[in-house]
Amino acid sequence: MPLGSSDRVLCSVRLGAVLLALLQAAPGQAQGAGYLVPALGKDRGQAEPEYKCEMPGAPVITLETQSKYKQADSFRATVDENANETYLKAVVPLRAYAKGLVQIANDYVRSNPAAAACALDWLERWASANAMTDMRSKQALFNLGQTLGGFALAYLQIRNAPDLQKDKKKRVEAWLKALGQQVVNFMDENHEVSGRNNHRYWAGLAATAAGIAADDKRLADWGVESARIGLSQITPEGTLPLEISRGKRARDYHIYAAEPLVATAQLARSRGVDLYAENNGALRRLADRVVASLDDPSFFEKAAGTKQEAFSGDGTVPPNRIAWLEIYQSRFPSPSIEAVIASRRPLASSGLGGDLTLLFHGSQ
Repeated sequence: MPLGSSDRVLCSVRLGAVLLALLQAAPGQAQGAGYLVPALGKDRGQAEPEYKCEMPGAPVITLETQSKYKQADSFRATVDENANETYLKAVVPLRAYAKGLVQIANDYVRSNPAAAACALDWLERWASANAMTDMRSKQALFNLGQTLGGFALAYLQIRNAPDLQKDKKKRVEAWLKALGQQVVNFMDENHEVSGRNNHRYWAGLAATAAGIAADDKRLADWGVESARIGLSQITPEGTLPLEISRGKRARDYHIYAAEPLVATAQLARSRGVDLYAENNGALRRLADRVVASLDDPSFFEKAAGTKQEAFSGDGTVPPNRIAWLEIYQSRFPSPSIEAVIASRRPLASSGLGGDLTLLFHGSQ
């Protein structure tokens, strides 16, 4: 029987409601604020008007770390236990600051307005001390590249908060820019493999985030170009040859390389650049290859010609190593990825801005 006009309207309304419900229920549908967090509205944050702001640790100004791997190992895959102990001890203050900073920035996103001023105080304290400006080894410069992104991403989460002191913001932005330029200068002179492998991608994330934070286009553009160096190397199978060369840690270093590349792609998108389109969708090939290997490393065992090192602990990938999947899932919702991360939430990584479940999935 033909539908009357009123029936057609009713069906249209119902269909629209069904489609809206399906969209809202879609796995991995982006709900969070992302990295570029707007100022909180006046109706938010009323439950916790006060915020206890602890003091950050003493600024790390000088760092002289060395590699944790055995120097005689050409694969750079076998850990030297003594060197690793020394290394971990040296980076404890740096990691503690990075973790604390992103947690405070995340608290702002969770509707604690006063947390923004606290995060800015943390950043300004280290900026005023010229923290991380005296890097005395190649490994220390790698450490800078791996942590600066987290600092800048924390700042991006709180910089639009109202009533932040402008002079503090100015000092922080100048500091982030200076650290970013330090990373650029080092990498531009680095003609070794580390100038083209995962170290370059982490440096790229650092420069992109710091460049956006400091409104420095050249710095941000350098970061995006660094990501392109990685994307151009991804094979049709979704692998990175320089990470395959890590032997028994090939899978591990593919995860490590994917982290900054996906985060940089998210930042680049805010600047109108679609890195997922580069090299015929290379980044998606890499992400999908990594996800497939989390429970089954056989592909990497064949590609690298050796058994892959198992994840520590219970043998499953640590949650912080797959936090980047929240970003990827928000862009390309997938039931298979949702199955991997759903039971592991919240997923957080200090180097990627903290709680990525909060930022890209929306749940707290």
